[in-house]
Amino acid sequence: SIKLIILIISKAEYNCQRMKNGNTIFATKWITYTAMLTALTVATAAIPPAPTPWGNVYWCDGIIFLTAYLMDPFASFIVGGLGTLLYDMCFGNAAMAPVSLIIHGVQGAAVSALLHCAFKGLAKKREPVWAGISSVAGAIAVIGGYFAFYCLIAPLIYPDKNYGYAYASVRVVRNVLQEVIGIAAALMVCYATTLK
Repeated sequence: SIKLIILIISKAEYNCQRMKNGNTIFATKWITYTAMLTALTVATAAIPPAPTPWGNVYWCDGIIFLTAYLMDPFASFIVGGLGTLLYDMCFGNAAMAPVSLIIHGVQGAAVSALLHCAFKGLAKKREPVWAGISSVAGAIAVIGGYFAFYCLIAPLIYPDKNYGYAYASVRVVRNVLQEVIGIAAALMVCYATTLK
């Protein structure tokens, strides 16, 4: 089944010019790849997380970054946002679902927009470098988004819990670790293999 997933993802090559002309979005292949990658995001999020002193590290960020490298910003928003929202809804963390939708959706869309639109005219041979640079924007979106949520919004919603600046600061370490692992995995799968 892993070979099938790799085969499906390998055919999900992105062409920014086609996206601008409206020929790619909502085509059958686009819908299929987006749905498969969304399901893959849910599946990788469901893999038991790696425990660390700062919190659990989840594996779904690698799929979100991989999608951003292969697909357009809209598909990347759907895969990142909807994938993590469905995971939260299915696995008992429904209160975090809207937060995951926004943060991980922005993560995927930002990386894809930078890589395929902002860096489009740059050297194609250096695409892995531009992908890594674009990924930093997505990582900042996740780290900053969860920090702002746990520092500013969560204490208002859950006054009885121990949320606030101290809790948000500890989560930053976990989120940095999760993003580094996700970026490294996605770069290796996309550019160090024949997948692309």
